[in-house]
Amino acid sequence: MEKHLKFHHFHPAHRHISLISKALRYPELSKMPATLYSITVDTEEEWNWSSGYRTDSCDVSNIRSLEKFQTACDELDAKVTYFVNHAVLANQTTAGIVRNLAEHPNVEIGMHIHSWNTPPLSQKTEVSEKESFLHNIPRDVAIEKLKTVLDVFDENNLKPTSFRGGRYSTCDWMQKFLHQNGIIADASILPFTTWPDEGAPDFRDRGLLPVRRDIQSGKHGLWEIPLTLAYTKKPWTFWRKFYELGEVTPLRQLRMIAIAERLFVKRIWLNLEHPLGEHSTILLQKLQTASLPCINFTLHSSSLVAGLNSYSPTELHVRKLYERLRSCISTINTASDFQTATVTEIANQLEKQHNENSGN
Repeated sequence: MEKHLKFHHFHPAHRHISLISKALRYPELSKMPATLYSITVDTEEEWNWSSGYRTDSCDVSNIRSLEKFQTACDELDAKVTYFVNHAVLANQTTAGIVRNLAEHPNVEIGMHIHSWNTPPLSQKTEVSEKESFLHNIPRDVAIEKLKTVLDVFDENNLKPTSFRGGRYSTCDWMQKFLHQNGIIADASILPFTTWPDEGAPDFRDRGLLPVRRDIQSGKHGLWEIPLTLAYTKKPWTFWRKFYELGEVTPLRQLRMIAIAERLFVKRIWLNLEHPLGEHSTILLQKLQTASLPCINFTLHSSSLVAGLNSYSPTELHVRKLYERLRSCISTINTASDFQTATVTEIANQLEKQHNENSGN
């Protein structure tokens, strides 16, 4: 859940990591047989996102909509990774829905966490914006919360191997703990992006290439599998800086970005619910020549039901989400250089390519 994610009020970047340098560090990524694409769903409770981060938010009626969504993905022959959090698996009814989905050959059940409503809970009824990011709370408490989610997975005979942090929260020590508990893919990275919430992650210097973290020598690496947010023109790092400049007051008053988007460039996110996903098919066409090892679609489970979040206030918005799903996957299905995969399948393919390149 990103809660009205906005892209403005940036701070100066600390470090620049170009796509070229990433390709040099990971030459095997250019040898992938096809671009693997994943559909990911943040599978979680619903609540009024403008009401803050309440410790008692546990309504999960939206989970019933996943069966319809899965049917739509099956019709498109597209694999889905559901990142499921504690509130969903702690509810007997919705946990049963998730277990049924887990039996599906085109489904992966990954791990998701909301720091504010995952035990051990704060004594406050609502946590601060900063505390909504797991990486900002005391490490011992955060690890206990991660253990709580792993325990409820175990109680449902589920073993997650992929992860997405709530509000895209991730960090080194979280990844080390997760890797020790079987996680080999972290899908929390949102490229070229930060946002003004206190304590928010800063991914402005991250591009679209996955990155391998060699956390335990001799074992499967942990792969950071980024979401797909980019620009319709290259170099992407240039346009990231252009947008960053254009979103800073007083330059914002010049409407640089609005003019640029009308004439020659767009920022697009492969997000089936978000306004930045409106032109996803345009970005997909551009990505066909980018030779990326993977791309990543995303949405929230609560967006599949009208009125449960700000992205889908009406049935019309839900219908548009499904239309965007069909349009995007139909575009991909006409191209021979895309192949459907779960997030863990992507990580395994990347690891295989890495090992072949390394002679392991």
